[in-house]
Amino acid sequence: MHDTQIGPERVAADLGLDASYGSWLAELDCLGGPEPGTVLPAPREAAATLRELGCPPEAIADAVGTLPDPRTDPARWWLLERCRTRLVRTLGDPDAARGTWPKLPSRLGPAGGAFYLHLVLATMPATRAYHASRHVPEQVSWATLADLGRHVAIERATTGATGVDEPWWLTLHLRGILYEIGRLQYAVFRLGRGPEHPSPWYDDGEAALLGPGFRTGDDALGVHIPGGTPLTPESCAASYAEARRILDECFPSATRRVATCSSWLLDDQLEEYLAPGSNILEFQRRFTLVPGAGDGDRGVLTFVFRTVDTPLDELPHETRLQRAVVAHLRSGRHFRWRTGWMDLPRG
Repeated sequence: MHDTQIGPERVAADLGLDASYGSWLAELDCLGGPEPGTVLPAPREAAATLRELGCPPEAIADAVGTLPDPRTDPARWWLLERCRTRLVRTLGDPDAARGTWPKLPSRLGPAGGAFYLHLVLATMPATRAYHASRHVPEQVSWATLADLGRHVAIERATTGATGVDEPWWLTLHLRGILYEIGRLQYAVFRLGRGPEHPSPWYDDGEAALLGPGFRTGDDALGVHIPGGTPLTPESCAASYAEARRILDECFPSATRRVATCSSWLLDDQLEEYLAPGSNILEFQRRFTLVPGAGDGDRGVLTFVFRTVDTPLDELPHETRLQRAVVAHLRSGRHFRWRTGWMDLPRG
């Protein structure tokens, strides 16, 4: 039997969550009762699934060894049920708010670190069913969810512990908003609506002049660049073409014209440091930049070095990009977060 008396106060007390978790617990409590169907696989099946999703052995062992049970772990189960509820209620809705997705305190050890691995296991059946309803190819479905392994590996390399480096990011995959197709990932969204809208972007007057595909409410794809293999022009071109074909079939739209990208990788200052034929500069050249910029320093440091706090003199200088980032910041300059767009290739 589930403990029907448990609520956010009891969860906070049992798990030792301080006041910084208050807004998260309140958001989850406001969902009301959880959606039915929260089930975790048996240990052997859980291990096999996490292995297929690319998780390292240490993380698999931690996750399997700490699978929560509603009878013995009511606080963690309360969180699991309601986090899953938030995800399944917003499946396929690109306009839904992201919500709060904090890491659990490190002092909870593997049980806290593995929480988002457990959430993936609990939510995957609903996500996969949604993928099937949209006729998402099997290989795309699995490649998309296997981004979990990439982010578990980043967390272990950064902290030495099991966890996910950016838990909110994986909620896009689980909600059926983001898909990995070839070298790149794509968010399905509508311009001017919801959290995936790029910033900066054109105002309504400028968008109207650019025409269909740029206006508020028009469908678009948001390009994201996962770490991994080289960002070659050939791999990107193949990804763009395949994404247009697959996502037009799975999410047909009369208004989808452009793919957008918001990233420090589009900062035209990088041209000062990188070779003319570098993969990053070739990637930039596919996009038309939108006027305006944001602060890109944190994004650069996180992507290139997996840290934002390490003194510049202690950062590695092994690659041309690493040396460029350090030299740029040491000179007192800053990187810029830019948005660009490209016309999607026609099939």
